[in-house]
Amino acid sequence: MPADQVKMKYKMHVAGDGEGRTPRIDYRIEAERGVMTSASRVISLRPGLLLNISAVRPGIEAKFKFEIDKAPVQFGFIVSGSNRCTYYDGELKNKTHLLRQGSNGIYYFPQTSGVIESDDGFGVFVVSILTTACFLDEYFKDDIKNLSPAFKKVIGETGDQFCWHGKAGHAKMALLSQIIQNNYSGAVQKLFLESRALELMAWQLDECLHASSARSQNHSCLKKADVECIKAARELLVKDFENPPSVAMLAKLVGINEKKLKTGFKKMFGQPVFEYFRDYRLEHARELLVSGGMTVSEVAYQIGYQNLSHFSRAFRERYGLNPKEYGRLRGMA
Repeated sequence: MPADQVKMKYKMHVAGDGEGRTPRIDYRIEAERGVMTSASRVISLRPGLLLNISAVRPGIEAKFKFEIDKAPVQFGFIVSGSNRCTYYDGELKNKTHLLRQGSNGIYYFPQTSGVIESDDGFGVFVVSILTTACFLDEYFKDDIKNLSPAFKKVIGETGDQFCWHGKAGHAKMALLSQIIQNNYSGAVQKLFLESRALELMAWQLDECLHASSARSQNHSCLKKADVECIKAARELLVKDFENPPSVAMLAKLVGINEKKLKTGFKKMFGQPVFEYFRDYRLEHARELLVSGGMTVSEVAYQIGYQNLSHFSRAFRERYGLNPKEYGRLRGMA
């Protein structure tokens, strides 16, 4: 395919919200033939809840305009590749967000238009869950006091734009891989996809509404010098996948006592030192598999596994699929 930009367009709108009518999401995408892979699809899970999987073929640099009228709430995830989003309206007017592989967030953009461009020629694979403010209100109407002021405006459909970027992580990617690679069909598939979509939404909402304050509390318990030492320890830990230093050696190298390193590392990064190291290198393996160009064996050795079966077992435990199955995410026809 030529490297020239291919123009596309999509529209979204929440309709049918009059008295006695259940709001539904009208989502339409227009793309030239051959731009999207066969993995791309839009699935209506129930009134007010839509699942969208969009995959632009590798080798195509795509640009498409978007128009949003009465907005749904979007829970978006970049599985591979990257997108650059520029907005034409509202508080985000003329701002651009670069969303790379692993980027995820919650977005509410009423009366908004703009453009989305794939950032390079490697294609992009996106999963998004679209729902309505009315749908979310059913869950939060008895817990409204615990919502942030900004998210209350989303639920109340005040017309204010809302944009929150989440933290990349293996647990979210595992759920996304289950959505993309599931082998169910018919009503059972729909039930399965709805369960995973709701789980991803719950994960995002919990992180959005509560995690930022928890992280700031954890960091406030540590002295600035200790924080810098622990950050340095983390950099040394992931520098050599084959021969990572012991906790005792890490502590000695960065000038902090071992107990303080263990405690502080878990506070800052949410995991013990070597649990973090294991997940970090498996996440690196996932990125290598999705980006293509390496065999499963090459990826295993790249991240320090000498035994291929050990790598496959660890990867499957983390992401719910074996490495070969996961590597097909990017190459879907």
